[in-house]
Amino acid sequence: MLAEQAGALTGLATTVGYTVLFGVLLWVLVRVSAWLRRIPCLDLQGRWVVVTGCDSGIGQGVLAALSQRGAKVIACCLTNEGARAAMDAGAAWAPCADLKHDAQILELAREINSRSGSALWGLVHTAGTVLPGFVDYQPASHYREVMSVNFHAPVILTQQLLPALRLSRGRVVLVSSVDGIVSLPGNAPYDASKFALEAYADALRVELSFCDVSVSVINPSTMRTPMAREFFPAHRRTWQEMARQSPEGPWRQLWPEEWLERYVELNTAQLDRIAEDPRGAVDDIVHALEAVRPRLRYLSGRLAKTLFYLLWLMPEHWSFRFKRLTVQPPPPRTPK
Repeated sequence: MLAEQAGALTGLATTVGYTVLFGVLLWVLVRVSAWLRRIPCLDLQGRWVVVTGCDSGIGQGVLAALSQRGAKVIACCLTNEGARAAMDAGAAWAPCADLKHDAQILELAREINSRSGSALWGLVHTAGTVLPGFVDYQPASHYREVMSVNFHAPVILTQQLLPALRLSRGRVVLVSSVDGIVSLPGNAPYDASKFALEAYADALRVELSFCDVSVSVINPSTMRTPMAREFFPAHRRTWQEMARQSPEGPWRQLWPEEWLERYVELNTAQLDRIAEDPRGAVDDIVHALEAVRPRLRYLSGRLAKTLFYLLWLMPEHWSFRFKRLTVQPPPPRTPK
């Protein structure tokens, strides 16, 4: 009996040992692979790169990283304050443009082609806007505004700069989101715009491959940026706008103001706990610009590589159940 027990324990210890060894080897392989991917292979010194959304957040970080590498960065901003800060951070030029307006985008493209001499290596779309809120109290104008900045603006600007990108066999980098692969409740306009951007990127990538222009998509999880910090307070502004437009609407029965205040307070605290350093997304964007073989997709951040990757792959009804649990506190039931 003792011999049998000893044999069983030995077998168990051997199994555990091999499992641990396999796990360690896998971890080492992943780390070495990640290190090899990040070895810079191209010199960005003197290359023209356009980056949108440089007023703050990820765009501001990309500007700083590229400037340190000697790239000539055209840092597109929304505000004059952002443009001044971009010039101080090393931008070669920092134009201001409101990406909601097609005419301003077209004028911006003309100036970019003129300043760069049509020798453009990279185009990085980091500019974006978010107007959160549940579907019942989302004004239709929010869908149009978010789609214009997050989807239409990259499409128009990319098309205008394609001749210069083809000439240099350059790079297009589109900053999507984990919301572009996994749609979450309470953010339908933003999620729809990012899903549209993903479809556009898939088509663009294949078409530009015939011209040796690479297209990479970046999917950051929640990062510590001004846009993320304002996310849940912006729910309140959306609710108030719908209350102005439809003060007696039936939507208020399911989403009352008392529930909204609890929702914003609870989830603002949760966001502070999960938000990550935007440097991870910045590093991925720079890699997409300087690697000889950039990746087609970069999942940026721990949650992007774990939770959202699993939600992306798992059966849809499992994903649905998980997403339903994220609405905390749940809304009160509509009165019968």
